[in-house]
Amino acid sequence: MGVVLFVGRFQPFHRGHKHAIEKLQKRYEKVNIVISGPKKLDKKNPFSFALRRKMIVSSLKHKNYKIFIVPDVDSDTEWTKTIMKKMNFDVVVTGSSWVKRCFVGIKPVKRPDFLERRKYNATRIRRLMRRGKPWKRLVPRSVASMIKVEDVKR
Repeated sequence: MGVVLFVGRFQPFHRGHKHAIEKLQKRYEKVNIVISGPKKLDKKNPFSFALRRKMIVSSLKHKNYKIFIVPDVDSDTEWTKTIMKKMNFDVVVTGSSWVKRCFVGIKPVKRPDFLERRKYNATRIRRLMRRGKPWKRLVPRSVASMIKVEDVKR
């Protein structure tokens, strides 16, 4: 089975992320989840690392995972080295072409089994929030209760 690395910004953590991680939890003995992104909050990244960690923990039933926070840095190589120093893993699962590029030639990289990727998309969810459109059904119930829409509208 082994250990898998799953990297995301989780802005916000949504049902597609949850689906992908739950599938990985069934296939691997452990899932290392990396919350990445810039340290400074902005329109694309309105949720803090602490809040995103809380979103994930509140959403996952199975406990065969560990969460790591690895903020973005200027160097892809340094970011990758930081992850490699913090944890051991056998394979990377990511939907990000940037993360894939960072690990190609270092570890095997696979695409996640996302749930309806066009529907469950964090950029789309943030856009719905800013426009006052329905979005809560796209995230786990516990996550919806944590989000303050005004944080997204800054």
